[in-house]
Amino acid sequence: MKGSIVFFATLLVALMLEALPLPGELIWFRPEWVLLVILYWVIALPFRVGVGIAWFLGIMVDLLQGGILGHHSLTYVIIAFVCGVFHQRLRMYHTWQQGFFVGILVSVSQLFDFLIDFYSGYAEPTLMIFVPALMTGALWPWSFIVLRSIRRMYSIR
Repeated sequence: MKGSIVFFATLLVALMLEALPLPGELIWFRPEWVLLVILYWVIALPFRVGVGIAWFLGIMVDLLQGGILGHHSLTYVIIAFVCGVFHQRLRMYHTWQQGFFVGILVSVSQLFDFLIDFYSGYAEPTLMIFVPALMTGALWPWSFIVLRSIRRMYSIR
């Protein structure tokens, strides 16, 4: 019971960090906090956390950001599925190598988000869409250490 509350608290903190307002050009440097936490939990507990939670959190991010309903959930489900398929392989790598893989997955997510926004008329082409993926990949080792220590401290299984 205590572990479930802590698990949902990590997701809630990620949603709050995603909703944190940033000034002007700093918005491009915001990591994908929710996707980062989803990816950790999919790697750590692949049989308990999967596409259902990714879909729900994607809907929540869509509601927070006021975009097209369902486009984050679509990308989160695809990324969570790919990560769930390769979770055993990912566990064998060092955290910086995992960060590289996470950066690639978030880049794919950012590309999907951009394509949906572009064809909806909400975005213009720019390479800055990949900066959040770089930030998320760079933050992976530290977030991995923090989330793993939380998981071990509260015996979340």
